Amino acid sequence: MLIQIIRRTIQITGIIFIIVVPFVSLYGVLVENYRLAMVDGEGWQRFFDKIDTLVRYFGEDTAKVARSVKGSLFWSVTIKDFNISDPLTFVGSLFGSLGFYSKLFISILPLVVITVLLGRVYCGWICPMNLMFELNGKIRNILRKVGVDTFNVSFARLNKYMMLIAGAVLTLVLGVQVFSFIYPPILFNRELIHLIYFGSVGVGGVVLVMIFLFEISISQRAWCRYFCPGGALWSLMGAKRLVQVTIDREICDDCGKCNLACEFGLDPMRGKMGMECDNCGKCISKCKPDALKYSLVLPWQKGGVRMERDEKKEDEKLKTVSN
Repeated sequence: MLIQIIRRTIQITGIIFIIVVPFVSLYGVLVENYRLAMVDGEGWQRFFDKIDTLVRYFGEDTAKVARSVKGSLFWSVTIKDFNISDPLTFVGSLFGSLGFYSKLFISILPLVVITVLLGRVYCGWICPMNLMFELNGKIRNILRKVGVDTFNVSFARLNKYMMLIAGAVLTLVLGVQVFSFIYPPILFNRELIHLIYFGSVGVGGVVLVMIFLFEISISQRAWCRYFCPGGALWSLMGAKRLVQVTIDREICDDCGKCNLACEFGLDPMRGKMGMECDNCGKCISKCKPDALKYSLVLPWQKGGVRMERDEKKEDEKLKTVSN
């Protein structure tokens, strides 16, 4: 339960961040143009006055403070002089310009290192769309309870890797960041900014609604399972992650609750998760204590220390039976 509270806190914090940053940027523009006291509407004036009060906690030069946070946490963000970018940005840049930008490469390293160590935790712990798509699952359950039939069509998981390749090739051919038009985290952030600044949403908003409806009615968690190019990249980078969910056969009673909790359709009850697992910990939360847990799995170990021990025990049991 604690794992899920921490995970939800991180996800919600990320969503708050992408809501706050556009307002702080707009506040900075108003300050630099001496228009902070001339905002239209009494409600908006009070709102920006509160932002002004908040910003002043970080320094008296409010315009400088506002400029120190730029971009989006889910594509590229700058906090003071520290840059962090989504690795998919680098892939798009690499194929779009056929140039290697060292600063951009350095900016993706924090997330790359985290992924190599922990797997695709970006998907399960940081991505704002993960929370949205999990809500789709809740809506599906409600619909079934009131008698509305929903489908759960399966597709090949290979599709998302093909989407990654196709996006890279199209970026190369067209010279534009194709991923920025199909990657839900950046669509969500861009449409939110458009809504805040202009009071409307664009095509990206329509794409997100279509994904939501498709997942609710046709295929549970379809985008993350089968189509997300970002998810494919995170999976590839975290294929040999050091921290994995492992099972203790002595404690496991084969109740199957962990498998039902996994929205990616994996098989934690038998330790069959592979690089698709995002270490969200939902299976751990549903399982009896310590039957499933996070473990350090070194590259030369097969499926985790506990799994190796269990396999040896199974072999010993089979030899005993055969004798």
